[in-house]
Amino acid sequence: MNELHNIGIADPAVANRRRRWELILIGAFWAFAVLMLSLRALVIDSLPLSIIGPRRLVTALVGATLCFAMARALAALRGWSFPGRVVWGLVGAFLMSVTLTGVTMTLNRIIFPLPGMSFDINESAQWALVWLGYFLAWTGTHLALTYHWESEDHHQHAMMLAEMTRDAERAALRYQLNPHFLFNSLNSVASLVGDGCNREAEAMLVNLAAFLRCTLTAEPSGLISLGEEIALQRGYLDIERARFGDRLDVKIDVADDLARTPVPLLILQPLIENAIRHGLARSEIPLTIRVAARRSGRSVLVTVDNDGDGGAEPGGSGLGLANVGARLRAHFGEQGVLEAGPCPGGFRATLTLPSGA
Repeated sequence: MNELHNIGIADPAVANRRRRWELILIGAFWAFAVLMLSLRALVIDSLPLSIIGPRRLVTALVGATLCFAMARALAALRGWSFPGRVVWGLVGAFLMSVTLTGVTMTLNRIIFPLPGMSFDINESAQWALVWLGYFLAWTGTHLALTYHWESEDHHQHAMMLAEMTRDAERAALRYQLNPHFLFNSLNSVASLVGDGCNREAEAMLVNLAAFLRCTLTAEPSGLISLGEEIALQRGYLDIERARFGDRLDVKIDVADDLARTPVPLLILQPLIENAIRHGLARSEIPLTIRVAARRSGRSVLVTVDNDGDGGAEPGGSGLGLANVGARLRAHFGEQGVLEAGPCPGGFRATLTLPSGA
């Protein structure tokens, strides 16, 4: 509990706001106490308010000081368990009631003695019980407020840890993708060099460097717009066109309003890469890749299909598709879904994204 409490204290704005509420609680409590004691004096005391009033104010000032000191003492015990602090709160309430009783008796019987009044042990005990009731009420309220603040800290800390875990998972999935993509791209360059296409290989390396510079400097766990993602994929396709030329055709149909949909960085790249690697690199037949987006209720559906065999490896989902599905779940939970499989005339992958993500 100490660690959780310190999370809130670490924020100066939160700490200052809570101290203000402590002071407001103490002030309001003793204003109420003075009001109740003044009403009691009007009913049963024969002394005028000009005599009783200042003494009530002094009593309230001493009581507020004791409460403030008790609040600081309980704050110093925040490393203890909450039941342990409750016990110390009860002990503190008893000590405060005895202290305040001694102060008021000294004030009214010795320093400024009231006429016709002498020290009475029974009356002192009665006042000690009265003050004990007040201090128990204040201590209970203060501990309840402290428990509420620590519950807020616990909730915020849990949310922070969950977000850190999601960020780490998203970053790990992204870094898993980069070596996979880089291996395939360098393999394409090697194929060009092996075929004697040095100029094309040089152009592909230049495009590859520009593409990696753009993607690797971006926040690995962040989101970009669908339009920005498609622009990145055009850069990747320029790399592949250096190898396959006119055999690769790409058609993109994304409306301007859907181009603003947030998507994970490079979420389409494994799908396009799979289409090329499985549908084009293994065949001499030209390949057409279509990227489209449409709205479906509160979701946006992004499809990547091809007229070849550009899907997963036989017998499994493939690293690329598994990576895409895991990244969608890491960013959007159950709202992020990947569906992939053969379709009439080729292979299709459909991403379901929350439109307002």
